[in-house]
Order: sequence, then structure tokens, then C-alpha cells
Amino acid sequence: MVAPGGEAFDIVRDGADKPVPLQGWIEGNAARVLFAKAGLSLAHLREQARRPDFHPVELPNARLSASVPVTVEHLESRNVIAKLTGAKYPDQTVMYGAHWDAFGERTDAQGKKVIRRGAIDDGSGIAAVMEIARAFKAGPKPDRTVMFASWTAEERGLLGSTWYAAHPMAPLAKTAANFTIDVLQMAGPSHNAFIIGAGQDSLQDDFAGAVKTQGRTAVSEAMPERGAFYRADHLPFARAGVPVLPIMDMAGFPDLLKGGVPAGRQWLQNYMACYHQPCDAWSAQWDVRGAAEDTAALYRIGHALAFSQTWPQWKPGSEFRAVRERTDAERSGR
Repeated sequence: MVAPGGEAFDIVRDGADKPVPLQGWIEGNAARVLFAKAGLSLAHLREQARRPDFHPVELPNARLSASVPVTVEHLESRNVIAKLTGAKYPDQTVMYGAHWDAFGERTDAQGKKVIRRGAIDDGSGIAAVMEIARAFKAGPKPDRTVMFASWTAEERGLLGSTWYAAHPMAPLAKTAANFTIDVLQMAGPSHNAFIIGAGQDSLQDDFAGAVKTQGRTAVSEAMPERGAFYRADHLPFARAGVPVLPIMDMAGFPDLLKGGVPAGRQWLQNYMACYHQPCDAWSAQWDVRGAAEDTAALYRIGHALAFSQTWPQWKPGSEFRAVRERTDAERSGR
């Protein structure tokens, strides 16, 4: 078997977090045959692998030879983080974040260099974080610290946010919430707003309440098979136990005040044609009122948390609940 050349990116990891030296994919039928020859059932092991106590299984009498020429290059980039230090509880944090990177330059089929600007993905998120920061700065000093993050290398595997979660500037056990903004819709006001990964935590309930005051209804994402909850910069925080609320307006069809769901579907189809492409660029035709509604809702939720001692909670069925529970004692002491 010969695999095509490619490149992969990761942060520098040490100890138990260090990845295995070789990973790959095996075609489904080939994998079933391989496991059967080793006296194992791939289907049965797939079921077992859903259990939290599952451990890797060695394939008896199976060996692999591989020729993998690898060139390693170390690259450096930066997260950009600002904060308003809390007046009463500076060690407790409410965090807003978005990613500043896009795919940048590439060469098209004609050999011409083109720029993929990432205006919506995720310039829109960066703009929202900056406006939320501006609103907090203009008001009274919050009780809790509020952080505003611009993550790097999201498009290469959530690397900037993953680095922060491994090297936090504020205790993750006392980070009350992470709000991640990744793609806001530019088609105008809508009747609905999307909850990504419905049923995970209480922040989703808070979001539903906030959009209700705007005359909107919170609905579950329309395409959960895309796994949006596992594809944005909130994920490293969720894995560390921090309750999260991602906003991703590409997760469904906006029910627009002007044109309803058909107009919202058309907007999403047009946007997806530009996803990671040069046409994801700023346009004077944008109607940013829908994006502003989402931003205002997030500001409202975070503002309430920043002036309280409330700790958002994971729902009983969430896979991240147990991680948070390990640090309950750190929050009970406040």
C-alpha cells in the first residue's frame, strides 16, 4: 500500500500526552479481515471502544512494516489574549474566544496565487469578541476576570486553543465558561438561533433564554452528523471540564425575517460554496444584524456570569461531566 504525501500539524507534546509515532487508516473490509485473522471481531471491539474503560488491544501475530520518510519542521505562531481582571474574584474567569487564522494563500489550477481571507470563518468571530470586549470595558469592572482570546491555527487542528488548555493562564478549574464564536451569519435578523451539541450543559439553557428575550427561538443544529461540537476551539476546554457554548451559524438554516427558511437555506448554500475559498471575503451586501443578535446574546450570558458566583454545570449525560467533577472542591472554596 502506498499512501499519498501530506502534512500534519500538532503542538509539541510531552509525557503521557505524546502521540504514538505512527497513525493511519485501514479500509473497512481490509480491517475486518485483519482482525479476523488475529482471532478478533472488529464489530465487537468497536462496541467495546465506546466504554470509558476501554484500552487498546494488541493484534496477536500481526506485524507491520512501513517506510515513512518524514520531514519535521517547527513553526511558531501566537495566540492573542487580553483580559479585564476581576474586582472581587480575579482567579475566576469567563472566557470569550474566536480564531484569527484562515487558510491564507494557495495556488489555483492556473498557477495563480489566491488568498483565502476567512472573512466569515472566522473574521466574524474575531469582530464579535472585540465588540464584546469593548462593551465590557465601557461598563463597570466585572467581579470575575473576563478573558478575550484570538486563537491561532484552528484550521490546522485547534492547535492554539489546545496549547492554551495545556498551558492555561488562568485556572481551568475556576474558568466558569468558554464562549467560542466560529462563523456568524450575514443574512440579517432571524427567528431562530442554533444550539450546537444540544444537551451538553446549562449554558445552552442560558442561551435559549437570552435569545428568547430577542424574540427568537433556540433550536438544535440541523446537521449533527457533521460533528460541529467536536470541530471548534471550545473543544479543548470541554475536554478539560470547562462548560462551553459554541456559536456556529453554519449549523442550520436561518429562519430569516426576510424570506424565511428558503432564504436562510440559500444563504447557507452560498456560504458553503465559499467555505475555505477566496470568496469568503467581506461584502458591502452583508446584513450583520443577525450576527449582532448572536453577539448580544453571548454578551448577556457572559455579563451575568462575570457579575455572579454562578458555576454553569454539565448535564448528567455529558461525557465531560466527570472531568469537571474532579475539581469540584476547588470551586466550592470559591
